[in-house]
Amino acid sequence: MEQTYQLDRKSELLSRAEVWLLLLPVAASAFVGLFQLLLPGLLAKLTGYSGNDVIAYWLSGAATFGYAGALSLALRQQRWSAIRLIVIAFFTFGIGSLYACAVDIIGGAAKPVVYAVLALTLLFVAITGTLLYWHRTESKGRPDTARWLAAFLVIATILAATFGLLPLLFPGLGTTLFHLKGTDVFIFRQAGAASLGYAVMGVFELRSRNWQELRWPLVMGGTFNALSFLVSVVSLATGGPLLLSLLVMLATFGVTVAIIAALRRQGRQSK
Repeated sequence: MEQTYQLDRKSELLSRAEVWLLLLPVAASAFVGLFQLLLPGLLAKLTGYSGNDVIAYWLSGAATFGYAGALSLALRQQRWSAIRLIVIAFFTFGIGSLYACAVDIIGGAAKPVVYAVLALTLLFVAITGTLLYWHRTESKGRPDTARWLAAFLVIATILAATFGLLPLLFPGLGTTLFHLKGTDVFIFRQAGAASLGYAVMGVFELRSRNWQELRWPLVMGGTFNALSFLVSVVSLATGGPLLLSLLVMLATFGVTVAIIAALRRQGRQSK
């Protein structure tokens, strides 16, 4: 079955300047994501945080690195349809990150790294917001994916919204529920902002349901969930918070398996 998404308009092609602009958030999210995943203790030491609740660093790193991996691959197609939903996610992540920075600054708890994050986030929000405005009139492909994929996206979007809004808006409640120390609140909020980007992207995936637009966002979600599953297993093995680790492990395992199935079938019904 041939894909139904066929855009021949030259405006759908990304310019070289647009690609280079998007490589900036790609590089930053790859660096920060890997730093949080691989060296959370060193990151905490360098930024002045306690380094408690290392699972928060790991989950934030998994979510952040997912953006970099998917967008870097999608940019190879040099088409707006391939990256549109990821750019929407990046923009949402940026808005959430600005909120996290503002809360710390207004509350008088901001460390120097918060101002660095604020400056970078303003730049990335400007880049992604500008691209979304420039391409606002682009035509969209018609839905061509299976109904089961839409049902899965509803579930995945609800999970992403829960793990996004709770630490972003109510970090204290989350630390109480999962028996965390909750000392590095800014890290919790950043993890929530990153996850919220996946949730908003999920809403637009449901509106699109076109494989050309869904392919790389699914890769992005698969990367996030696969890495989150791995860190939850490590957390359990090293005596991390039991309830949170178990919930993350179960949720991300199911989502990862479903995304692999969707990618193998290209969003179609199984034969």
